[in-house]
Amino acid sequence: MTWLYFLSFPLLFLVLLILTGLVSAALWALPKLRPVAPLMRWGKTMSPVIQGICGTLFVLATTFLSSSVWTAEDKAYEAVAIEARQVRQLRTLAHLFPEPRRSELVNLVSEYAGQTAAEWPAMTEAGGGRGAEQVLTALYGAAVSLAASEQMLSGEIMQALNAVGDARERRLDIARNSVNADQWVVMLILALMLGAAVTFVHVEEDKARAVALGLVTVMVATALLLMIMHDRPFIGYEALGPEAIVAAAKGL
Repeated sequence: MTWLYFLSFPLLFLVLLILTGLVSAALWALPKLRPVAPLMRWGKTMSPVIQGICGTLFVLATTFLSSSVWTAEDKAYEAVAIEARQVRQLRTLAHLFPEPRRSELVNLVSEYAGQTAAEWPAMTEAGGGRGAEQVLTALYGAAVSLAASEQMLSGEIMQALNAVGDARERRLDIARNSVNADQWVVMLILALMLGAAVTFVHVEEDKARAVALGLVTVMVATALLLMIMHDRPFIGYEALGPEAIVAAAKGL
């Protein structure tokens, strides 16, 4: 279902409303089926308690997952901002060296930004690319091999390189850690249980059942919308891209 992440906000909400609406329509029709009608009427006696429990569990699950998702999204923006800032610092330091060292370091910084942009689309699945790691290794090698007359800047370059590496690792960790399949399944099961409980409550009133299930449909679709919009900050319609890092490497 990764394609859902690439839908625009209105289109994603419409798709989620249709999907949850189909489930609600099936629940609405259950009491009209003769084989299950007696069971539905029997369940009405215990449904008020079940409805309250199911509603509470769904809200708690949504709150817990939303908090985790939004925290991860904030950390993603922070990691990219730090990485871009340190890349800009590396470029600034590189311009303090005479030729040919200056061109060597500037080219390596630009190459790192290019490799970072290349690894971006697949880092949620495959992690980081070898290209960016190799460029970082080359930058470390260049920093270690500085001549005696250039050693005064080696400490600052090593500090910036360490910060770039740490920010990149945090970015990759965040990209790999999203809401997993088990959590999605639990959330959907709780939503289905809430819809079933509402159906039990209004089993004998078609109009009231339709209104109640309609409200549940909008509530569940909205919760899923918020989760999907913020779950994976590096992919999707409003994804956080490598533009800041690329611009920093260019000195923009």
